Amino acid sequence: MTRRGSRSLNLICAYLAFVAVAVAVDQEKCDKTKCPGPLAYYKGLGCSPVYEKEGDCCATKYNCDHLKEKDPNKCYVNGKQYKIGEELRDEDKNPCDIGCTCIIGPGGIATFSCAIVDCFHGEPKPGCYITNYPLKCCPGDEVCPENPEARATCKVNEKEYKEGEFFSIESDPDLICTCQPGYKGENVEPFCVKPKRPYCHPEFSHSYDIINKCAPVYYSNQSPLTSCNAFSRCQNDNDTVIHTEENPKTHSSPNDEDVCHFGNMVMRLGDELNQDSDYNSICVRCVCEVPPVPTCQRLPFDVCDH
Repeated sequence: MTRRGSRSLNLICAYLAFVAVAVAVDQEKCDKTKCPGPLAYYKGLGCSPVYEKEGDCCATKYNCDHLKEKDPNKCYVNGKQYKIGEELRDEDKNPCDIGCTCIIGPGGIATFSCAIVDCFHGEPKPGCYITNYPLKCCPGDEVCPENPEARATCKVNEKEYKEGEFFSIESDPDLICTCQPGYKGENVEPFCVKPKRPYCHPEFSHSYDIINKCAPVYYSNQSPLTSCNAFSRCQNDNDTVIHTEENPKTHSSPNDEDVCHFGNMVMRLGDELNQDSDYNSICVRCVCEVPPVPTCQRLPFDVCDH
């Protein structure tokens, strides 16, 4: 290799290194809490983020094409198929997944149905607390220590938690952890456990909503970034799209890009759905922010109280 060729190669390597560092710096500055869209829903569905350019913090849309290949006669969890009548296996089961079976659900679409678990325990008496364990479905016993100062504590992320309290790990937010005696900063069982399936897993029991392109709805105090949706809004005959552009398209097409789909309706970026068309749309604002699923959130009661 000539000296000139070697110099050119060095310049190219230096440039690529600079680009890599610049992208890494941008990602370090990224604050995902400011990203719009129903991101927890996308994560639960296993959709892939699509960015306008490399190094961007927030995705402009998500690719959920893999959902088109799902068989409506099968249940799905953790990428596995279950036949009608099959019980949820232990390797896919969370503590409260009791009596879960793949059944034929609404619209003839397969879904998991589980036993209803009632964990009501009421408020603890003054000076007492309720124990919690990540490997158990319901809270444990009420503890009333003679010496409250003897209650175990756990220090996590420079914050102190008391025995029985839940805490989260910044570097691994999927972990479910509780403060227990003997915790020494190691986020392992029995102190912490990773769910065997995501709790925000729309396919588990809401396959009908996915196939019919219903929109997840969040309460006003929930974050679509981290919360499981409270319920779904599905298309009805009274629904209309409030377009922000002239000459709107009202029916989906294979060539549509960067649009949200609601039932058989198409929403362009910024478009909204009308409100109060049925019970699940009362005081619910739905806007196309990050396709292909609209972002729907109930308005605060001081804004809309009917």
